[in-house]
Amino acid sequence: MLKPLRFPSLATLLLAAFGLVLLPLLLALGSALYSLENLTRSSQAVVYRAVRMTHSSRMVLEHLIAMERNARQSLILADPGLFEHYRKMRLNFAAELKALQEMAEEAELSGLLAKLAGYEFDLYALLLDPRIPVQIKGAEVDQFSVLRQLASQIWQRSNLLVAKDLKALEQRSKEGQQQTLRHLGVLLPVAGSLLIFFVVLIIRPIRQLDAAIRKLGDKGFDQPIRVQGPRDLEALGRRLDWLRTRLAMLEAEKQRFMRNISHELKTPLANIHEGVELLAEQVVGELTQEQAEIVQIVFDNTKRLHRMIEDLIRYSQLPQVDATLRPQPVDMARLVEEVIEDYRVRLRAKEIRLQSRLTAARLCGFAELLRSMVDNLLSNAVKYAPQGSEILVTLFQKEGTLYFEVQDEGPGIPPKERKRVFDALYRGSTGRKLGIEGTGLGLAIVSECVALHRGRVEILDPPRGRGAYFRVTIPQDGA
Repeated sequence: MLKPLRFPSLATLLLAAFGLVLLPLLLALGSALYSLENLTRSSQAVVYRAVRMTHSSRMVLEHLIAMERNARQSLILADPGLFEHYRKMRLNFAAELKALQEMAEEAELSGLLAKLAGYEFDLYALLLDPRIPVQIKGAEVDQFSVLRQLASQIWQRSNLLVAKDLKALEQRSKEGQQQTLRHLGVLLPVAGSLLIFFVVLIIRPIRQLDAAIRKLGDKGFDQPIRVQGPRDLEALGRRLDWLRTRLAMLEAEKQRFMRNISHELKTPLANIHEGVELLAEQVVGELTQEQAEIVQIVFDNTKRLHRMIEDLIRYSQLPQVDATLRPQPVDMARLVEEVIEDYRVRLRAKEIRLQSRLTAARLCGFAELLRSMVDNLLSNAVKYAPQGSEILVTLFQKEGTLYFEVQDEGPGIPPKERKRVFDALYRGSTGRKLGIEGTGLGLAIVSECVALHRGRVEILDPPRGRGAYFRVTIPQDGA
């Protein structure tokens, strides 16, 4: 049998989530910085080479022009000082040419530079040779035009190479950008997936805890509570499960107490009821008018107390009904009509008009529980409906669900009390203010009966703007 997966504590899990989600983002940032650094270094090299090549090629051309001028003047004027200027200028020319040769990486440019260097050296050697007549040297000076053409070609070629390097740099920049985007395209989904994974991992046990607390609030004590997730949340889940078992024990003790106390109260109450009835019938002697009134008050209260005990017994027995009875087909329209018929006298006494809109509807369930549900809802409506008002009872079925509604024109139920009125022994503020008697069990019995049929009872806003509006929905396949 596989052991359940063990998780660390919530704090450790949060730290791990933060680290793992941050790791892909840091990798993406590192990749972007690395690409940017490479691009920066390449840009610096390209810019430096472009500036150097452009400057050197231009200076080579300018030095050639100056060398030609000094050479011609020294030959014409036979001035050794001018020739010395030519030699100094030639050193500068040679330095720039050498710099170009060191930067030249293309065969064509290297060939042009070598050709220029060779031609210039030959011309220099010729001008330097004292054995050659001045007339011949003067004629050979015209070779500077060839050198200038070569220098111009070198300058143009250098510009082309610079443009080519800049284009290559632009292409490298695009490739670096695309590479960064590719890395982001891979790492960001990874980070997003990790984030979603940890969010689900953390949110799931919290939702399990929320569902467990809601179930405890709805008295769902039958299913154990299990929370899977961080260790501390699992520990909280175990504490909730302990609370569930404790609440289940308390609920069972409460039900047992209610059953016992109800049955224990019935016997002495029956004796009191019989004794008061004998007094009322004057079996033991004639009563005065005051005595008869007192006996009648006691008699009425014993009947009221008897009804309360019957409600307590009925409410305490509801959780065991589904284990002792089997659901049967029930004609709901007929059942509602029978309950309404039982209320004809009370309705006539309060001059209440009851309208019933009943359509044929059948339900698989417990007839006595359904009768108790209808009876308590109708009793509640009659109790709170004012003299001469109207009650509307509706029954219909739709898409496999039975709908039963009761609307009255009474004071209604405040929205903040609409959930609590279904709790056992809770009486709303309206009933207390109006002095309407009640045990606080009628709507609790309705809620239990509906729950045993897997249905739902709710209080809606009255369409008429006043009164109480109860709606019961039960699946027609029943309990």
